[in-house]
Amino acid sequence: MKNYYKIGLRRLSKLTSFSTLFLIFVGALVKSHEVGLSVPDWPTTYGKQMFAFPLSEMVGGIFYEHGHRMLATIIGFFTLIQAISLGFSNEPYWLKKLGFIALGTVITQGIFGGITVLFYLPPAVSIIHGILAQTFFVMTIIIAYSLSVERETRKNITVNNSMRDGTLIIVGFVYIQLIFGALMRHTASGMAIPDFPTMGGLWFPTFSDSMINNINVILFDMDWDVVSRNQVIIHFLHRLGAVIVTGFIGHFFFKNRKIINTSNVLKKSMWLILFIVIFQFTLGALTVLTERAPYIASFHVVNGAALLGASILFVLRVQPLKYSKWFK
Repeated sequence: MKNYYKIGLRRLSKLTSFSTLFLIFVGALVKSHEVGLSVPDWPTTYGKQMFAFPLSEMVGGIFYEHGHRMLATIIGFFTLIQAISLGFSNEPYWLKKLGFIALGTVITQGIFGGITVLFYLPPAVSIIHGILAQTFFVMTIIIAYSLSVERETRKNITVNNSMRDGTLIIVGFVYIQLIFGALMRHTASGMAIPDFPTMGGLWFPTFSDSMINNINVILFDMDWDVVSRNQVIIHFLHRLGAVIVTGFIGHFFFKNRKIINTSNVLKKSMWLILFIVIFQFTLGALTVLTERAPYIASFHVVNGAALLGASILFVLRVQPLKYSKWFK
């Protein structure tokens, strides 16, 4: 009976994690289509209880915004069941506690989602909403991995401290980069530098009045709103972050390739990260070149979340088994 309980909990944790990744994509679609206020009330939908709202009326922007709310509620329910199930399980205390922290995080996330609507999409709240989504996703991965068969049956992998520190640095860089991405999206800075790979016609930005004017001339011809110097700087920092993240991951792989190649798990994990980061860099360029095409921009967001998830998984896989207070 206990085995069936563990199997069910394990499957639920994976379902919650993958569903959260899909939710991030759906949330990105809401922003990419600029339909965050297509449902102007919260927690109701045009005065109706959320799940009582007719599917026939889910058209246009309502389809994305209301769909986002429904999926978020379902994942919140998954997280509630997961937390309760962990509480009654024989799993370590820290994992039970993390289950309830995840539940608190997803509830907070939902509240911030409501606040964004009630206060007409304030950038600060929207940015926090986006960051919390990524943070919650990280929690779901830690829970799912800690319950996984791989974690239960794996053996110690010989990894030096420098490599372990490097995996944490990758996670830190990716997380900061996602914060810059949220800042860029919610301050209308996504097209603040409308050309690629140049920036305002320059290879090395000066942020001078001449550069800002040149950018605004390009944006005017493209029928986009003009931007300020601060928006250009925010956009540039996100591009710079992409170069740093990509460069560090490439350096990390080259430096530690011999150790990585000794383990099939680490090898697959590292190649997955390399593929995602190259794809992410490509999506970033396409987002600008397609003038923020909604689905391209949204795939860029969810692929960034996937990169964070893959990086967290890599961190978990290089941890020694002797750290039983963390992984048992």
